[in-house]
Amino acid sequence: MPWPLRHTECAYYLTNPCMARSWQNLLLIGAVLLASHGVSAWHFAARYASQTVRTSLAPLTLNLTPNQWAAATAGADSSCYLLCAQQVAAGRGIALKTPNSDPPRLEPFVYWGPGCPWVLGQWQRLVGGATMWSFCAFAVVAQLIFGALAVATAALWTRNTWALAATALATGVCPPMQDWFYGYALTSSEIVSLPIWALIFYVLSKGFLAYRATALESTGRMRRWRVWPWFALAGVLIGIESLVRDSSEVFALFVAVFLVARALLLDRRQLVLVLSAAVLLVGATALVRRPVRGWNVRRIGVRVVSTSTEGSIWRFGLWVRHDMYDWYEQSGLGFGQYLDPDAPARVEQYYRDKLPSPALYSLGQLLQAIARHPSDAVAFKLSRLPVLWLGTDRWPNARLSLTVWWCLAFYTLLAVYCVVRWRRKQPIPEVLYLYLLLLVAASPLIHFEFRYTFPVWNTLVIVPGLLIGAVAEARQARRKLDNRTDAERPTSGLGQDQTVSPRSAA
Repeated sequence: MPWPLRHTECAYYLTNPCMARSWQNLLLIGAVLLASHGVSAWHFAARYASQTVRTSLAPLTLNLTPNQWAAATAGADSSCYLLCAQQVAAGRGIALKTPNSDPPRLEPFVYWGPGCPWVLGQWQRLVGGATMWSFCAFAVVAQLIFGALAVATAALWTRNTWALAATALATGVCPPMQDWFYGYALTSSEIVSLPIWALIFYVLSKGFLAYRATALESTGRMRRWRVWPWFALAGVLIGIESLVRDSSEVFALFVAVFLVARALLLDRRQLVLVLSAAVLLVGATALVRRPVRGWNVRRIGVRVVSTSTEGSIWRFGLWVRHDMYDWYEQSGLGFGQYLDPDAPARVEQYYRDKLPSPALYSLGQLLQAIARHPSDAVAFKLSRLPVLWLGTDRWPNARLSLTVWWCLAFYTLLAVYCVVRWRRKQPIPEVLYLYLLLLVAASPLIHFEFRYTFPVWNTLVIVPGLLIGAVAEARQARRKLDNRTDAERPTSGLGQDQTVSPRSAA
C-alpha cells in the first residue's frame, strides 16, 4: 500500500468490502483486548480501595506512598525491588540503603538481577506520582502489552477473528496471574518479565515457523538466513529477561538442547542448521549478560548478574531446613535435607572448603539420597504438584478456588488442542510446551512456587483461541471437501434429482 494515498485511493480502501471487513475485525479484537484489560484493572483497583488486599501488618491501598507500601510488605521480594526502584528514580543508581546505618549509606543491589528495579525506577521517573497508583498503572500497561503480543502470537497460527478475540479476552481475564500481579507483589519481577516473555515466545514462534518452512523446501539450504535472525533475536531477548530474573538464562540452553535433540531424532539433514541456530541463541544470551557481569566485577568483585543464583539450588535450595518456615514446607524447599538430614552439613562444608565442582558434589549427594529413599522422594514431590501448577496448598490440603478451576480448564484445553492437531497430523506450536517441559525436567531440583509457571501462562492464554481456530479450520476443510464431492457426483443414467454421491452410495 503506497503512502501517502490520494483521496481516490483512500476511498477505494475504505469502501472495498475485503479491506473494510479486515479493519472491522481488527477493531473488534482491539476492543475486546482493551475492554477485558480495562475491566480487570477496574476490578482489582476496587479491591485495593475496599482494603481486600492485606498483609499481616496492614491493608494495602494504592494511596500508600512507596515507602509505606514497602514497610507493609517487608520481607517480600517485591518490597526490596520497590525500595531499589526509588533509588533509581532519585538518580542514585541500583542500590539499597544499608539497614541501621548512621549516617545513612547505600550499598549495591546485587542479590537479584538489576532489570526489575531499573525498569520500575525509570517508570517512576517518567510518570512521577507519590503513591502506588503509578505502579498499578505500570502493571496495567505491562499486561496490555502482553495481551497484544499474545494476540500477535496466536495470529501466526490462526487468522480466525473469533479465535483472536477469544485470545484477547483470555489475556485480560486471567485470575492465576492477576491475583498475583494485583496483590502484595505489585512491584515484583514477574510483572516486569511478563511482556518480555510474550515477545520471546512471539519471536520463537517465528523462528520455529521459519525452520519448518525451510525444512520443507527443496532449496532449504539456501534459505537458512530466514531462520538464524529469529533465534539470534530470541537469544537477545532471553538475555534481557535474565537481567530481570537471572534464572531465565537456562531457558536459552534448554531451547538449544531441544533443537538439537529433535533434529537428531527426526531429521538429521537439518542438524547443521539447528546447531548454528542453537549457537546463535545461546551466544546472543551470553553477550547480553556479559556487560552486567563485568559491571558487577567493578562493583563487588564478582562476575555475576546476581549473587542469589550461585547457590540458589545446589547450596541452599536443596539443603536448607525444609521446615524452617511454613512456605518452605509448602513449596518443598530443602528436598535433599528432607531425604537425608545429615547431607546439608557435608555439602556446606564442601562449599566452605572451596573444593572443585561443588555443584556436582551436591548433585551426587542428592542422587544418593533419592536412591536410598525413592518412595519418599516421589511422595514429597507429588504432594506439592498442586502448589506449582494450581496455585493452591500441597496435597492433601489443596483447596478448590477460582484459580484452581481456571488452571484445570486451561490445562484441559491444551490437551484437547494437542489431540486435535495430532489427529490432523499438524504440528503443535513449540512455544505451548517448551517452558512447561523445562519445569517438568527441573522438578527434582527446584522448589514448587506457582509464580514459576507464569512463563507457561504467557502461551496458555492463547490456547482457547487456537482451539477455536483449529475447529473452524476443520469445518472449513470439511465444507470444501463436501463441495468438491458434490461437483464430482455422477449424472449419467440418472435424473438431476436422483444424483447419488460416492459417499452415500458406499
